[in-house]
Amino acid sequence: MEVKKTKKSYTRYEDDFKEELLRMLNSGKSVDEISKTSGISRNVLYTWKSKFQMKSKTKTSEEQTSYHPRLISENEQLKKENAHLQSERDILKKARQALLLVLFSTSS
Repeated sequence: MEVKKTKKSYTRYEDDFKEELLRMLNSGKSVDEISKTSGISRNVLYTWKSKFQMKSKTKTSEEQTSYHPRLISENEQLKKENAHLQSERDILKKARQALLLVLFSTSS
């Protein structure tokens, strides 16, 4: 007995089509309803959904990584500016105290 391997044919769907079905799924339509109207099996829909969720998680972590160096440099700059403003505030407080001392000592 000889077994011949046959190659299964798969249908490839455009990304836009997949995204549209996933939007319908996210808008509240059931998987069964989308499956019946589109002719796509429930398993395929769930597979697309999980792949899409994984892609969006990866994009989020990549975006955070790209913002990271910029945020560090901005944070350092703000710390320097804060230190400078605190220094100016301290100088003004001392000048105010000195001025008050002079004013009250001359008025007595």
